[in-house]
Amino acid sequence: MTVRTLQTIVGIFFLLLGFMGVLPNVDEGIFAISNRYIGVEIIFGVVELFCGVIMIFGLFTVVHRKTMYRASIVVFVFWILRMIFSRIIWGPPQANMASVLNWLLIISVESVVAASVWLLASTYNR
Repeated sequence: MTVRTLQTIVGIFFLLLGFMGVLPNVDEGIFAISNRYIGVEIIFGVVELFCGVIMIFGLFTVVHRKTMYRASIVVFVFWILRMIFSRIIWGPPQANMASVLNWLLIISVESVVAASVWLLASTYNR
């Protein structure tokens, strides 16, 4: 897989997640932040849209590598903050095995997204 392919996939992911975050009646599934914080969900949706635009924009325009590196780092930091708020502060697992395993699976999936963004950032830092 090429870096451009990964960037396309990550960009589309963030665009879709952002659209789903700003639309009030669409469930984001395992990527939902919290039903109690609809305003925060919308804010994160807008930021996710912006992240997707950055990733896709970088494919079709001449953007300096340093600019794409910085933008990717911002996306990475945003995603880590999103994981901390949605999974640790607002969504810790219940005290049973099924809940803990489900929580660990979601953390694993979100870590794959973070690792992908980090890989993209590191390719622009050369």
